[in-house]
Amino acid sequence: MDHDNCRPPDINIPDPLPDYNAENNVGSWRQLFAANIGKRVKVEISLFDGTIRTLCGDIYLVGNAYIGLSCGDKLCFGDVYSIKYVTFY
Repeated sequence: MDHDNCRPPDINIPDPLPDYNAENNVGSWRQLFAANIGKRVKVEISLFDGTIRTLCGDIYLVGNAYIGLSCGDKLCFGDVYSIKYVTFY
């Protein structure tokens, strides 16, 4: 996936992103997501009030504490620490 052509012009995403194959990331959510950028997923996130929010889209990028999903013409970002369940398609 060519992120530069898909990136909305008003969102600044820092480069370069961390190396998720480094020893301290092995087996983490971040490594799992980074290895599957471009794959379709359903992510269930726990909100502060205890409810669960479901987001579906393609993994767009992975940051230190967040993931970004491409959901149609929008980018949705979620806190990696609030993820409860992920379904890969």
